[in-house]
Amino acid sequence: MVHIIRKFVWLALGICCMHVSKGQFKHTTTEPQEWVISKNYYASYLLFVDSALTRQLCASKALSGLLQQRLDRFKNSGHCTDLSCYLDAFKWNDSEIEVVAAQISGQIGRSKKLQELVESNLIPSKTYGLQADQTAQAYFKKALLQDLRAMNYAIDVYGGGKKPNYPKIDSIAFDVHRKAYLQLLDDVRQDVLKDIPTAQKSLFMTMMTAVRLLEINERWDAAQLEPLIELENKKAFEQVKKTDFSHYPYSLLLTLGAGPEVYGQPISPGGMLRARMAARSYFEKLAPFIVLSGGRVHPYKTAYIEAIEMKKYLIHVMRVPEEAILIDPHARHTTTNLRNTARILLRYGFPKDKFAIVNSSKLHIDAVENMADRCIRELGYVPYVLGKRISDVIIEFRAKEEALTIDPDEPLDP
Repeated sequence: MVHIIRKFVWLALGICCMHVSKGQFKHTTTEPQEWVISKNYYASYLLFVDSALTRQLCASKALSGLLQQRLDRFKNSGHCTDLSCYLDAFKWNDSEIEVVAAQISGQIGRSKKLQELVESNLIPSKTYGLQADQTAQAYFKKALLQDLRAMNYAIDVYGGGKKPNYPKIDSIAFDVHRKAYLQLLDDVRQDVLKDIPTAQKSLFMTMMTAVRLLEINERWDAAQLEPLIELENKKAFEQVKKTDFSHYPYSLLLTLGAGPEVYGQPISPGGMLRARMAARSYFEKLAPFIVLSGGRVHPYKTAYIEAIEMKKYLIHVMRVPEEAILIDPHARHTTTNLRNTARILLRYGFPKDKFAIVNSSKLHIDAVENMADRCIRELGYVPYVLGKRISDVIIEFRAKEEALTIDPDEPLDP
């Protein structure tokens, strides 16, 4: 009963956040696994938490038959003797992806509940880009296609050892050529079957396999410190509502980090100096809030979250009040430092007519000034609009709504 009550409390909170801040994720739980799922595969998550709707959508002959075959292939992988056999069983194949996306999205016109879910939740979230002139059905199909392919990508990287976009920091934790590794994959298979015992539930079989592989690789980074608004960012989130931004030239200051390269070092010398720079700007009243952005990135599998260590430094060394500090503990690159801060600007109620600023070293701001092409290569869009450079180490920027779009090939920070 307590668990059920907690679910309803978080559902209510999620709905309230949707009204307060357009595009805010609607979460019904604090469970880390569901944060990983919702951030990476939001369209699938909306179905995952609504079992009645999922039963309705999977009842067609074409889809129920496909899902039975999917379950059988997964079960039969217990006889696999090589890596490729397991990967084929774990992933969707191309024809399955097309059929599933078409069959489910095609029911929007026949299912009022599904249509409402897509039009009232999925499309306003902008998690699959802006709708433009797409129909609800086309937008939902695009979202499902992205989800299913993204699940396969995570399995290829964290199950099969495929190189991720940044191998030095994001690679698999295992030697996939060792015989013992196949036993580990079979343990994954058996665990997923406990969660997905029936053909109907096998709609989520690949998703749960991807999530389990991320877990055993210690790569649930997308869930770390969530829900931020209720935990690390609560004081500052509440302060945003009470702030008169007309007293400041900028809405917030994003401070870019400098990840340590030495194991056991919580904060690098560069990180300290950039935090000091941010504190000076704060006390000079350039902006009422500082965003510290940086995840658990450098060196490979470090135990430290850069944003948390910089926050400690700001509070304990520079005496910046906690209610002036927001953290983004997920970003892994400069592109996502700006994208994730753009998401904070859009979701936390900051004024849209005011520039924010970003500070770092001169060379780092030089890179930011010329980063649009890299954003397009890595994200598919530019999540910000730059303004003028007000010094060697500070430049203006504004958030674009495209920043809310999920990045399907970065499962640690989508």
